[in-house]
Amino acid sequence: MFGRVAGAMLAVAAGVSPVADAARAADPSFADRVRHADVSRGRDLADSMCSDCHNFDRDGSAMMGPNLYGLMGTHIAAIADYNFSPALLARRQQVWTVETLSAWLKDPAGFAPGTRMGFDGIVSDRDRADIVAYLGSLSGGK
Repeated sequence: MFGRVAGAMLAVAAGVSPVADAARAADPSFADRVRHADVSRGRDLADSMCSDCHNFDRDGSAMMGPNLYGLMGTHIAAIADYNFSPALLARRQQVWTVETLSAWLKDPAGFAPGTRMGFDGIVSDRDRADIVAYLGSLSGGK
């Protein structure tokens, strides 16, 4: 008993919380968050945050930003009929996955320095997961 208490006290004194460590260990991966995300909520978030610049319709045209229908699983900057920034063109060998979309939505300027997308990003893991799940639902049967 004393060993466990002493270890916990040492961890706290060192700035490490055993409770915080256990909570971190229990945190789901981002992919798990997306698997359990709320697609309907993601649609609502995308509509409120993204629809001024992006279209989400199967045959929709580009607006200020590219149409995002069918984006998941495609190469970055590979949507036809859209003039991508050099920052995104430099990443065209990469594919839009759960992880790349999360990184992009969290910090567009950090993901692709020099991007023309004027959006600060989405800090909330839940919000990003819901939006990524929504974008993944726009697959057209892919």
